[in-house]
Amino acid sequence: MAQPGLTIPVPLRTRDERRQAERFHAAMPVSIDGQEGTTQDLSTTGLSFHAEHAYEPGARIEVVIEYLLDGHQYPLRCEAEVVRSVPDAAGFTVGARLLPTAEIPAAALGEDEAAPRSHLRSVD
Repeated sequence: MAQPGLTIPVPLRTRDERRQAERFHAAMPVSIDGQEGTTQDLSTTGLSFHAEHAYEPGARIEVVIEYLLDGHQYPLRCEAEVVRSVPDAAGFTVGARLLPTAEIPAAALGEDEAAPRSHLRSVD
């Protein structure tokens, strides 16, 4: 039985909400087709970023997000499809859906191309 005054917030999706994955506000360095920028938010299925010019919906773009792990910068390369480009005070806010990529076995990568290993372990 619930205690009086105790509430548990439950996020509800509106009818207009089409995103399948939760978005996280994150300002990270990003390169879009070679142009430097900053992400606005990220999710497992997409991202938004600020750009100086508009991108056509449906355009495919190369996205390289730089992230820091164990004191080293690593590039995360992705291909994305633009879903919207909306004017804002600094240019345009662009939303893009990440596209699936073919997986490459780690053994096929060179030593310096291998993905960084996390030091996190599960606790039994």
